[in-house]
Amino acid sequence: MNVHFVKGHCGWDTVTLLLAGEIPPQHELEAALKIIDIPVSGGLEVGFMGRGEREGEIRLRMAESTTRNWIAMCGGMSQVIGKALVETGFGDHFNLNLSGPKLRVKLLTDSGVIPIEIDIEHAKARQTTTVMDAYAAFCYKCGIEPLVLDGVRGLQVDRFIIVDIAALENRHPGVDFTRRDPGQHLEIVNALLRTFQRHCGSPTGAVGMLYDDRPEGPGRFRLYPRFFSADLAAAKIPYEFQCGTGTVAVGVALAHHNQLPFKEQQGRIVFEWGSQRATPDPYGIRTSQLNLVLQDGLVSKASFTHSVVELLAEGTLHLPQY
Repeated sequence: MNVHFVKGHCGWDTVTLLLAGEIPPQHELEAALKIIDIPVSGGLEVGFMGRGEREGEIRLRMAESTTRNWIAMCGGMSQVIGKALVETGFGDHFNLNLSGPKLRVKLLTDSGVIPIEIDIEHAKARQTTTVMDAYAAFCYKCGIEPLVLDGVRGLQVDRFIIVDIAALENRHPGVDFTRRDPGQHLEIVNALLRTFQRHCGSPTGAVGMLYDDRPEGPGRFRLYPRFFSADLAAAKIPYEFQCGTGTVAVGVALAHHNQLPFKEQQGRIVFEWGSQRATPDPYGIRTSQLNLVLQDGLVSKASFTHSVVELLAEGTLHLPQY
């Protein structure tokens, strides 16, 4: 089976984009998991992009490696889509007008309508802003649940457990949870995620976001994605990877805990990804900017951008029949 693809990453979170319709719908999930797994090794997520009913609409279905199933939203994938629509043949497929300085597209996802705004400069996507208002509403619809698992306080937001590293340190003094290499720190977090997996009733995996308020660069907080699955696919990445959906989920959690770094009804948070001390990164300190608007203490509007988004490959993928 031959399908057109674009592969890219946002700060080490690698995704593969496909055109809907080239694989029969009943086989899309099976094909996505083949692309995620070795020997194809297509990244952590796969997205199927199809034409919407209106101009500028793209239907997006996403599968990921941790739960090995469909997910409602992947923020990082939307960032890669921004570059793919401007810099690859995917833009022609969707008949997009790329002549202006800004392109606006609506992604139709299971979490709602997610607009993306792409700044174009010299035929390149300079920056993509993902508008996550619908996803924030989706999080509140799913319910925000305080949890105490393995003696550690956390907050469930959508499919994430959000944990302040200070809560882990209170439970396990002297352990450096900013590291992602093998060791006691990762064993403790994976055990917590396994407990969260059982709490959620997930048969395959669990996803978490750790954070602290000890920035090393221009940020206000640092973020540490921790995704657990039997194959430890996400843990095999040697560097901290950027997670857009997790960025918004942490923003919702900070609002819930009254930890937002602004007192007005709107503001901006700059997040750093991981610790350069614990996990030196070839890109240096990578950041994400999250813009929030609050209403009655809840996040009513949210948008974000990642500092590192790159395309890796474009072509035809020959899916093995195994």
